[in-house]
Amino acid sequence: MGRKRNQGKARRAAKAREEAQKSNNQVTNERQQLLAEQMQQLQIGNGNSLPTSGSDTTKCRHGFEKMDNLCLDFVIEFREAFHEAGKRGISTLQCLVEAEDATLDKFAVVWKDFAKMEIIMSFLLSHGTESILEGNDSYAHECAIYARFMEQWAATELHKTQATINWPKVEAMSADEHTRVKFYRRRIPCSCLEKKYDEVKTITKMGLCWNQQCPDRRVERSKTMYCSRCRIITYCSRECHKASWSGHKEICAEIAATRKEFEAEKES
Repeated sequence: MGRKRNQGKARRAAKAREEAQKSNNQVTNERQQLLAEQMQQLQIGNGNSLPTSGSDTTKCRHGFEKMDNLCLDFVIEFREAFHEAGKRGISTLQCLVEAEDATLDKFAVVWKDFAKMEIIMSFLLSHGTESILEGNDSYAHECAIYARFMEQWAATELHKTQATINWPKVEAMSADEHTRVKFYRRRIPCSCLEKKYDEVKTITKMGLCWNQQCPDRRVERSKTMYCSRCRIITYCSRECHKASWSGHKEICAEIAATRKEFEAEKES
């Protein structure tokens, strides 16, 4: 009798675990669908659905598998903070900084864990790649900005392989389609973007002049010049560098000091 009672308890416990797992999976899929729907709000006149881990399993996921609820909540809140900042008309890079500040404390465990950051970047790369294939460049643009920023953040804060975030590399995601497609193509494990890359690889790569008063801030990347002191910020000409110096010199000094400290630590 005791053995049968124990077996009954074990079966009920196993069933409860199974039901709990199903419930958790359902919640995760619902959250991922919510995230996809929220991010789709940025698509103007485009009702294309984006892949989630609960969608067609025969479709290429471009390296993405799944992520937990904490990472999903992080992406949702980071995006919300980014767009809330954007309503004030500030630059994309300032929006990224504000989104970081808004999530840094609440999601400290995410920011400090490269494995979680890697999963989030994989999620963004998957969605961005799919958007390129669907012809939704605006959404691919957004995912690329987030992924590039987080990649740079991890290199600076977690891996300690560079002194500061290279902001021109982040802003380059807005420059041209060639740069964006190449960014995704080099980071996904599949060959889904090979055809698209062949189509765009002849497009001239563009850079951005950091002089806000430059008549046309976009310039061929091969013709841009770096600030010789900070070696990060780019300009289209010496004239633009001089015109922008009063606004750049303070941050330039900070970047140069951080780089000097970083290089000294590497040598010690």
